[in-house]
Amino acid sequence: MTTLPQISVAKLASDATRLEEQQRLRMACEEYGFFYLEHGIPKEQIEEAIDASRRFFALPQATKERYGHASQDVYPATARGYIPLHGEMLHPEAGPDPKEMFDLGIEKEGDRRPFAGITRLPSDAVAPGFARSLLALQATVLKKVVPQLGGALADLLDMENGWFQRHFNPPTVLQRVIRYPSTGGAAAKHTDNGFFTLLLQEELPTRPLQVWFRECWTPVPSLPDSLVVNLGDMLQALSDDRFKSTPHQVANNGPAERISLPFFIYPDIDARLTSRQGKHTFSVAEMMLRNFESVWEKGNGAGRARELQ
Repeated sequence: MTTLPQISVAKLASDATRLEEQQRLRMACEEYGFFYLEHGIPKEQIEEAIDASRRFFALPQATKERYGHASQDVYPATARGYIPLHGEMLHPEAGPDPKEMFDLGIEKEGDRRPFAGITRLPSDAVAPGFARSLLALQATVLKKVVPQLGGALADLLDMENGWFQRHFNPPTVLQRVIRYPSTGGAAAKHTDNGFFTLLLQEELPTRPLQVWFRECWTPVPSLPDSLVVNLGDMLQALSDDRFKSTPHQVANNGPAERISLPFFIYPDIDARLTSRQGKHTFSVAEMMLRNFESVWEKGNGAGRARELQ
């Protein structure tokens, strides 16, 4: 594999090209579980979020830790806020990952459901542009990418009309900012737990993202004006296992640190979903909470990490 399949949001939205592009999308989901998506998000907006994130991570450690899990008023607390280096373990055999992060979500005052509510974010005086640029990027992703891609995937699942709008209004979003240090930053092998993940990243010459494909780890380069999409365990279940939730890892061995901006997209937290053939039924909240318990309490890793040797 020299490159992943390439899918276009614009072609999925066009009557003239939708059917052909959906067939390309079906192939990508069944054979790879990973693909590039030409997205149309302004490059300047992505660069602003990356620059503001780099400035946040350069703050003194004591300042960053004021926004850690202990300061967050959400459930579970591990769903929001700052996580220091070696603070998360995605695979038990690899041990804690050498990366630092900040997590946020859709900000809604007074929402006490799991994975909802308000993130305690640093003010503009502490971290100029950090909260503003990340929330602006979230709004763009939710408007320009999630409905178009999600609707196309629902069509491929042969779900009834309106299924995506009913179960993703709104979606549950775990938005993450990750800093991988130079020469050694890493995220151990795992699968993602949700419906799909959108990865915006710096266009670096190195290829730290690696995908498990045909029994080997294959590096995935960055492409201009494209984000990387990977399918999650929930979508694999809803496809009756036709679509692949593909294992992946990150090994940043280049001379520069790397900032990545993943969006983990889930259905509405209150949804209970059944696959078309009835092989799989699950509660979104229960499946998400089990995954967080595995990562943060039991130390068993993320997604299907324990199955990956």
